[in-house]
Amino acid sequence: MNVSGLGALVRTSRRQAGFTQQELAHRAGLSVAALRDIEQGRVKQPRASTLRSLVETLGLERADSDALVRAGTPADVIQCGLRVDILGPLRVAVDGVPVDPGGEAQRTLLGVLALSANEEVGHAALVEAARRARPSSSAHGSLSSRISRLRRRLQPGRAGHGSARMLAAGPAGYRLAVTEDQLDLLAFRRVVARARQERDVGALAKACALFRYASELWRGEPLADVAVLGNRPAVSALSRERRAVVVEYAAVAARLGRHAEVLPHLRQVTDSDPLNEAAHTALMIALSGCGQRDAALAEFDRLRRSLVEELGTDPGPELEAAYRQVLRRDAATEPVTVSTRHRLPPDTPGFIGRSTELHVLRENLDRETRSGTALPICIIQGMPGVGKTRLAVRFAHRLLAEGRYPDRQLYADLRGRSQEPPADPSSVLASLLGIVGVPTDRTPDSVDDRTAMYRDRLHGTRTLVLLDDAESEDQVAPLLPASPDALVLVTSRRALALDGAFTLTLDVFSPAEGKELLTTVAGPGRLASAPAVPERLVELCGRLPLAVALAASRLRNSPGHGIGEGPGLLGRARVGREENEPATRDVHAVFGRSYRALDADGRRMFRLLSLHPGADFSAESAAALCDVDPARAQRLLDQLADEHLVVVAARNRYQMHDLLAEYARRLTERVDPEPARHAATARVLSCHLPR
Repeated sequence: MNVSGLGALVRTSRRQAGFTQQELAHRAGLSVAALRDIEQGRVKQPRASTLRSLVETLGLERADSDALVRAGTPADVIQCGLRVDILGPLRVAVDGVPVDPGGEAQRTLLGVLALSANEEVGHAALVEAARRARPSSSAHGSLSSRISRLRRRLQPGRAGHGSARMLAAGPAGYRLAVTEDQLDLLAFRRVVARARQERDVGALAKACALFRYASELWRGEPLADVAVLGNRPAVSALSRERRAVVVEYAAVAARLGRHAEVLPHLRQVTDSDPLNEAAHTALMIALSGCGQRDAALAEFDRLRRSLVEELGTDPGPELEAAYRQVLRRDAATEPVTVSTRHRLPPDTPGFIGRSTELHVLRENLDRETRSGTALPICIIQGMPGVGKTRLAVRFAHRLLAEGRYPDRQLYADLRGRSQEPPADPSSVLASLLGIVGVPTDRTPDSVDDRTAMYRDRLHGTRTLVLLDDAESEDQVAPLLPASPDALVLVTSRRALALDGAFTLTLDVFSPAEGKELLTTVAGPGRLASAPAVPERLVELCGRLPLAVALAASRLRNSPGHGIGEGPGLLGRARVGREENEPATRDVHAVFGRSYRALDADGRRMFRLLSLHPGADFSAESAAALCDVDPARAQRLLDQLADEHLVVVAARNRYQMHDLLAEYARRLTERVDPEPARHAATARVLSCHLPR
């Protein structure tokens, strides 16, 4: 397929998945410009890693993913080199052409080496495997000749791709040297690891797509046509690994209401392992979620009889719980109570500042409502503690006071950076449907059906929806009404990309706003004796509204301390000598939720950036601090910026808020050994960057 064909395939797949270019680029780790070039046919040969990332992010079926890879690869280099597939019958291709690796002994040797890819397998183990494949041949000396014949079979037809490097001899045996693009087992494990990471941070839709892609890599039992390996422990362990992953996939799919898509995979697992209780539990829930309640109950009866007859035992507690769940017709899995309400949270008495931001929000809303065709969406994003929720609530109450959106006001806490798991959209929809009058027994099972009913109930109504503390676009998208008569306000610590949304990035207070908040909370009488102190206190708090409010509350509640002592107390807390002060603990708890959302590399960069000697920093200096290449540093900085843990100060320059930098320094002292901190500082100083 030519380059324009590749672009059309990517564009079509993106639209079918419901992504904008910005959303897909963000999820796949690409720039929007790079994705645009691919879709418009300006990229002749995308990198294999780029295509792989697009495949996984789009959650393509196996046939579509193969088409995408073929489309992006010039005809003269399609599948250049070796490809081995063992997640099913053994399949080998060289330069894209199927290859027979040889007789049973050579197929067995290749299977054994692939099961331990990139690890040396000892001579004795290989000889024994070959002997079991051909009992009449047991001479040790035949191993080297078999390996030589196998090498010739696997030799690509191009110079520079020596098979000796693929089947490398070591001091005690041989090693199959392959990459994730050359062996399906390695690709499977990498995709599963990514799926688990996405699931653990609450990105369930992306995790589900990755689990589906990993499951589609399987074509049957591993090495099913290499008979001698059927009872090998590594093969049995690989089969168990597959079954466990399918059960994980089913759990995520159930939370999203996507029961049907996982049914074929569960059927394959339960057929191959008829007594696997975890898989049967997931199958019962999926069947019930698809409306096949009788089939789910029959599945339970079949397994119960098999357990009694073959093992002399009764079903375990999880299977019994699933049985009771099916009897209650409760297969939708509502794991955690969701905080929703039919009224907005109360407005904040004595709301301070933000007049400019309120004006900007109003202007944008008026402009959108004049168009009259699209749902107005306003996203308020910013660093932890900057006052996003208070601003959204104040704006909403002003609109209600003017008589706008009188029909309904809905609120949902999405727990994007809460200590609890992020709210599942399916659960939020179930709660909101109850609020708008849908009886529980009429609530659909799937998230798509719940979204459709939710939008139908809100159509034509003047409804205001406040979605607080959103974690991701996937979490928000099902909760959006489809009517231009409604309004959606979203708050998030992350940078979200929703089609057609207006985004307001909230900054810290101005000095005047900070002083006004301090005076209002602490009381003007507390500040009258030291007129210069409020400005110093506000600056010590970095003008962060949360920190200023906590400091003011402490002053108000500590009559034993004079106002002049305030800066000294806060200063000692800032350098770590009073870390257990309530204000410090509260601010750090808020920061900690965003810090924990980062991956390991992002957390390390966040900590080490506190050691940077300048007021701002570039990707190059961040790379020196963390000892990574600049491209990797740029991706990590983008991750920190998405969480609003750093901000873009100027072109290619970033800054970290003072209080975040202090929090990062404390983390660095706890987590990073002193020699590592000194080495990081030395690396960045050696760059001679301008201070």
